[in-house]
Amino acid sequence: MHDGQILCDRYKIVRKIGSGSFGDTYIAKDTKFPGEPDRVVKHLCPKDEKPETLKIATRLFQTEAESLAKLGEHDRIPRLFAYFRENKEFFLVQELIEGQDLTYEFQLGKRWDERETVEFLQELLSILSVVHQQDTIHRDIKPANIMRRRSDGKIILIDFGAVKRIATVDRHGETIVSSSTIGIGTIAYMPAEQAIGQPGTYSDIYAVGILGIQALTGLSSEDLPRDAEQFRAVLKEKQITIDPSLESVLCKMIASQPSDRYQNAQQALAALKPTIIIPDPNPPKPEPIPKKLILGVLSAVALLTGAGFLARQIINKPNYAQLETYLEDKEWQKADAETNKLLLKVANEQTTLNTDSMNNVPCQSLAKIDELWTSNSDGRFGFTPQKEAYLETGNEFNDYNQSTYEAFGDRIGWRIFGVWNLYEDLKFNDIAPKGHLPSPGIDVENGKNLRIDERDNLLSRFNACDL
Repeated sequence: MHDGQILCDRYKIVRKIGSGSFGDTYIAKDTKFPGEPDRVVKHLCPKDEKPETLKIATRLFQTEAESLAKLGEHDRIPRLFAYFRENKEFFLVQELIEGQDLTYEFQLGKRWDERETVEFLQELLSILSVVHQQDTIHRDIKPANIMRRRSDGKIILIDFGAVKRIATVDRHGETIVSSSTIGIGTIAYMPAEQAIGQPGTYSDIYAVGILGIQALTGLSSEDLPRDAEQFRAVLKEKQITIDPSLESVLCKMIASQPSDRYQNAQQALAALKPTIIIPDPNPPKPEPIPKKLILGVLSAVALLTGAGFLARQIINKPNYAQLETYLEDKEWQKADAETNKLLLKVANEQTTLNTDSMNNVPCQSLAKIDELWTSNSDGRFGFTPQKEAYLETGNEFNDYNQSTYEAFGDRIGWRIFGVWNLYEDLKFNDIAPKGHLPSPGIDVENGKNLRIDERDNLLSRFNACDL
């Protein structure tokens, strides 16, 4: 392909950014999306062009792409925007992640401390648990396939090896073994069963365990141990001492026999969370509140004790404890309903919000609600991701435009196939699109329809608060 070429009458190739045994990767402009954002286009080329091979590859391509589409609804997995076939070749169009892969963090001789390693493993396993819950295997977990997102420093899991089956399928539907990869994956992070083409979710666990060992030891990928026995030998040889619980978890993750490992990311994460608690050697010290500030606040309170003001403050003072509990327990629908109640309360409204009452919502209330949602959803839910999606889809605050607002609804999943959802159709789960929650609330008159117009006003208020 060449620069300027247009695929699917939509994606204009800008430049090539990578090439491998499975095909090429490009940056392209999405010419039919507001603002023509950059996308990643992966061009997959099957090695065998025989009709029967292409038929099998087409079936695999559709199955794998549909799986990736479901996974891409998670904030830490690149979204799949399109998949199509042109001229007997296959293309995937995915979200572009701005950042850097972790190869620069896994430098030879650089050892991570235990706390950094545990936090990394927990973060990676949390993402991988979503993958495994969708009955999908990544197959190629390594530093180069984990991105550190520039905007927030979070890690993103990219380049799912599943799609590579398409590029290496033979006429019988089996994958072809090549010299660069045995089975599908990278040798240093690949267990024996995957090398012979029989991977399972436990194979991903092996790769994660090897990454944890690489972080702790600073070894090159060529020198990494292959099993628990070799790992213990490395610790002894290098005179590295780690928490016994952490050592035990890592040994189980890289056990030679798949049956001896954690069977999926959920199990590994559950084992890691309660047993591995590495204290921060330099915990931050709380900064003392200046006496002048305390006196100033007390003076201001004393001046504002008029009966009307005080009564209004007592009546409308929000209590965020219940919302925090719901969010910590991942009870998203209850948290959504509680958020709606809080917004109405602080705006001194009973059923709906309008432009005037929206301006009565205190900035500190919006900030608190947003902080609770974002912190408990790993940045996927809250007003902040909604504002990002609102702007990225071409909207401007205080300048309503129906088409761009509908694009906003499409982006965060409030609209499906050009129709606004009913409240009962929203997704109150961990794979809901980024920005999906909190919802716009329910129309009290019929109890189902979303009060979609209010969210435009609410985000304008959020923006006016410089949040």
